[in-house]
Amino acid sequence: MEPTNSAETLHLRLNAENFREQLLAHPKKDSRITSVQIEISNEFFLLIPNSYDSPTYRLGFLEKALGEHALVGKEIHSQNISEEGANLVFLVPSDWKDYISAHFPYAKITYTHTLVHCLHRNDQQLNLFIQGNLAFASLYQGNKLQIANVFPFESPIELAFYLQSIRDAFSLNWALFPPILAAGSEEISEAELYQIPYVQS
Repeated sequence: MEPTNSAETLHLRLNAENFREQLLAHPKKDSRITSVQIEISNEFFLLIPNSYDSPTYRLGFLEKALGEHALVGKEIHSQNISEEGANLVFLVPSDWKDYISAHFPYAKITYTHTLVHCLHRNDQQLNLFIQGNLAFASLYQGNKLQIANVFPFESPIELAFYLQSIRDAFSLNWALFPPILAAGSEEISEAELYQIPYVQS
């Protein structure tokens, strides 16, 4: 996502690689910017059903899923996913929030997570969003969410093996139902070489 802005609202997609560059691309303490919508692209998230989500359980679930030290230096944010009756709970580094608040002191700042781009009920079709070296994925079968995941990868062949492992584990027919690449996603590198068919949403 290229940064976009109107006279008052700024939209940024931030990850570990582009964080400083994205902030420095905008004037510091610009009073015209009254709202900043930040989309976080990272692997620190968990989809928690509303019936289990409470402050006490939330911390335990996050520590169990992400590791006991995952919360150190990070703040918890959530985004309601009403279609799933769940909250997408994700972590934002505290130092990022400090820099963002100092950079945009006049703005109301809201946070969302990239995984939301994948949560579409396309039965039997893998939904993907590629951002840098992260592949966000979701899969519905029988109208039930089976996967809401992220895979950090270092090479196209690693990503290909990951996608093929999902195909095999869930018996997906890519000839009939190829993976769907969400709008705004980067391309799947060397997809033809590794026989990864996909369509754009």
